[in-house]
This record gives sequence, C-alpha cells and structure tokens, in this order.
Amino acid sequence: MRRSKSSGLPKDYHPGKVGKTIIDPNTKDTYLLNKEIGSSSDGCCRVYKALLSDSMESGTPVPSGHVTLKTINKNHENEWVELQLEAHTSFTNPRGNLIAVKNYFDTNEVLCVSLPYMSEGSLRYILSTRTHKILSEDCIAIVLKESLLGLKDIHLLRRVHRTFNAGDIFVHIEESTGQIRIKLANGASVYNSENINTEEIQETGSSSCVFLDLKSISKWGSAPEIFEKDNATNGPKSDIWLLGITALELGYGDLPVKNREDLDCIIKKIREKKKLPKSLEKLLKKKGKFKKGLDLIKRKEKVFSDEFENMVIECLNEDPEKRPTADQLLNYPFFTMQRDMKKFEQFVLNNSDPTDN
Repeated sequence: MRRSKSSGLPKDYHPGKVGKTIIDPNTKDTYLLNKEIGSSSDGCCRVYKALLSDSMESGTPVPSGHVTLKTINKNHENEWVELQLEAHTSFTNPRGNLIAVKNYFDTNEVLCVSLPYMSEGSLRYILSTRTHKILSEDCIAIVLKESLLGLKDIHLLRRVHRTFNAGDIFVHIEESTGQIRIKLANGASVYNSENINTEEIQETGSSSCVFLDLKSISKWGSAPEIFEKDNATNGPKSDIWLLGITALELGYGDLPVKNREDLDCIIKKIREKKKLPKSLEKLLKKKGKFKKGLDLIKRKEKVFSDEFENMVIECLNEDPEKRPTADQLLNYPFFTMQRDMKKFEQFVLNNSDPTDN
C-alpha cells in the first residue's frame, strides 16, 4: 500500500487524540475520534470509538454511524505487512459471527483499521466491571456457542485463531432494537478493551492479584503441543484447547495460577477425576498429592452440570487428535440444549453505562 502525502489535511488533523479527525486519503471519508475504548500492540497503539462520515460527490461529509478505529503508529511498522494481510482476508471473507474489517488505510502517520463498533467491549471487560467475575452456565453456553460458530468459520478458511480468549469475545447492543449481538474478534479485529483509559498492565502480572495475567493467557495457557515445543505450528485443535481454558475462566473468574506448573496441576487433577471442583485454588493446596486433592471434588460440592464438565475436559485433552473440532463441539449437549438469551441480556444490561452515548 502506498503512503499518501499529508498536504491538504485540515489544521486539526492529529491521529490519536480524542476530538480530532482522521481522513482516509483514498476515499476522503472522515473519522472523528469520540472516545478511547482500548488499545493494541501491548498498549502502544490506541483504539477509538469514531464517528464515520462518508465523503459525498458534493464534497460534504455525511455522518453514517459509529465505528471502532484501530490506529497503529509508525513505531510498529514491522506489524504492518502482516496486519494488512489479515485485514484483507477479513475484509474479503466477512462472516456473521466474526468481527469483519470494514476498511483499512495508511495516512502516512498511522495505519488505520476500521471495524464495526461493539458497544459493550469484550466479555472480559464486562466481567471486570462486576463484583463476581463469573458467568452462569446458561450465559457461558450462549457466548461460547456464538464464538464457536466464528471459530468454525476460521477453521473452514484453513486458518487458526491462535489467541482465543474471553478478551476476544465482543458484545454489542443494537441502539434501535436493543438486540444483543456476540461476535468473535480475530487477527486484525483483535484489540484489548479491558483497561479503557487506564495505564496498561504489564504482561508479567495483574494489578489486582499475583496470578498470571489473563490478557496473555494464549501464551502461558497455550496447548501443550505449542507451549512445550518452541517451533510447533498452531493447528485448529490448539484453538479448542484455548476454548476449554476460556470456559474455566468464565466459570471460575481469575485462574489462580502463578506459573504453567500450577495450570498443568489443575488440569491433570480435573482429568483424573473427570469432575470440576468447587474451587480451583483448593486443588493447588494439595499440589502433588493427588489422592487428597481429588477428595476435594465431591458430588455434594458439584456446581457445574455433567454437560459442561464433559465439554471442558474433552477440550483439555492433552492429545490434540482426541480433542473435538469446532463443528463437533457445536453438537455437544452443552451447546444444543435450549438456553434463555434473556439471562445474558439481563447480565449485560444490569451494568450498562447510561452516559455512553
């Protein structure tokens, strides 16, 4: 993509500042930056809610609605080639359950990627605003099923998501109808919305606890075939493993692990008993003593259904060949059972920000 010359731009043109305008040099469409809603590239590049105005033949821009605008500064030029390829693939292969790229362009100062605006941010961001940072089983089934449909489409394109986690699942409320939509971000459409307008937390830890940061879960929580082998190639089954890890996060909240050894210990004990415990932390208190640790998983403490437990355990099979495909998972009882969408709608709406217009 050629870089455009900056001559002829308005005096207030300044990428990366709320209240300023970014112009697509190819179409002359304008993007008025309304609000900072997230970041990408480990917090170095900013993401905005922007008002898009389409350039008309008369030369007068006409507002056409809000979009999400990712801005990538020139210090990250090494990411541009890969990002453009991902953006082009997403743009030419739009899928209903994936956040598809609407447009991307180079202003000579920043590379911009325009995405559909997702009003509520990521699922992990939504959970971070709640006292109890967990979802009910009905809600878990709803969001993971919608995400699985997107994951299925990615795999049909012979691609791999690689970073599947709760931070990549986005929620939007249609302003006109109140309808809730759940979509999966992938590649160029991925960004972090968990710490809006705050200093970014380093990958080494969380600001609220000593556990490993969930934002980097695709690195320290990746499938065994990826984590244990430096040169391993991600395959579709590595995404299924991450879906199992995401299910644990949604069911329990923060994963109480300080290192990969802790995570492996928890998963091994779950596999041994084929049950999910009331508390993951209790499993670690008896690390290495599997008999006593397994005694903590009792029927009377059961908090998850057999369908949920079976789905999670099969996703976390150490052998990737034995993990189900996305298509197979969609036929599991956990996802085929009738769910009440109203429960998820109530969960989202109960903490909506009425000042966010």
